[in-house]
Amino acid sequence: MNQHFEMEKQNQIITVLNLKLAGVEGLSENKLEQIEFAIGYCKKAMEQMRELVIQQGFPDQKSEIQFFKKLKPEGYSKLLYYLRLFEIQSNLPLFDKESQIQYFKKRMKKCIQFISEHQNEVQYFQCGYTHMDKSYFIRDSSEIPLPKRSEYYLIDEKFNTWHDHIFSEIIANQMLMRYLQSEVVRLQTKEIVTQPILKSKPRWTGDKVYLVELAYGMYYTGMINDGRTEIKTIVETLEQLFDVDLNHHSRTFHDIKRRKIDRTKFLDIMKSKLENKMDDLDR
Repeated sequence: MNQHFEMEKQNQIITVLNLKLAGVEGLSENKLEQIEFAIGYCKKAMEQMRELVIQQGFPDQKSEIQFFKKLKPEGYSKLLYYLRLFEIQSNLPLFDKESQIQYFKKRMKKCIQFISEHQNEVQYFQCGYTHMDKSYFIRDSSEIPLPKRSEYYLIDEKFNTWHDHIFSEIIANQMLMRYLQSEVVRLQTKEIVTQPILKSKPRWTGDKVYLVELAYGMYYTGMINDGRTEIKTIVETLEQLFDVDLNHHSRTFHDIKRRKIDRTKFLDIMKSKLENKMDDLDR
């Protein structure tokens, strides 16, 4: 068996998975639907990895350890992460920002509790230790007493080791912690930003499609935060500024792209009006 070739197949599965996950936001504007797509991609990747392991195995213990210590947790942790994310988003309190902040903080405590309960494994993971690898990441290790073998290990002994699930959980909890922290910061910042500064808030009285065109124009020219701001953030900022709902903005932009003529109709109108005004002022 060609060790390099087989591990390349497993690496390719992870690479394809990461590419697919990077594009889930473009598949739907609904957060739960995005997560469902992500879960499907993760499950497919794990099925492919399991099939390779069952059918072709490993040429040596070093390869087996590398797979169950590094590769499998990299994919499986994402499945665990998106499953938790789906559950969190499904139970997120609606409308009340303070309740949402408290909800996210409560879930953060669960992540912290998991890390606290698995300090030894977390230390082994973060420090890159190797002295227990043959016990932790070899499937048929005789050193593990039956009572200590996890339910995952016993359900599918051909594709689970003593600790690959724990390592996956550690990574998933770290990802989830970062997500929850960012959501708390976003909500707290949003509360500050959205406090009324003007006595009379300006309203957008033109067609919404024009505002979407403007948003994407700013996005693709990279004029905001040196091009590091996502289109979602730009759209939300315009919604708050002009008190308008731009729901389904990606679908609207898709319709704009399909125009046969006047694909940048609003920007063209702006340009024409501005030039005419300048000409008038020069007279």
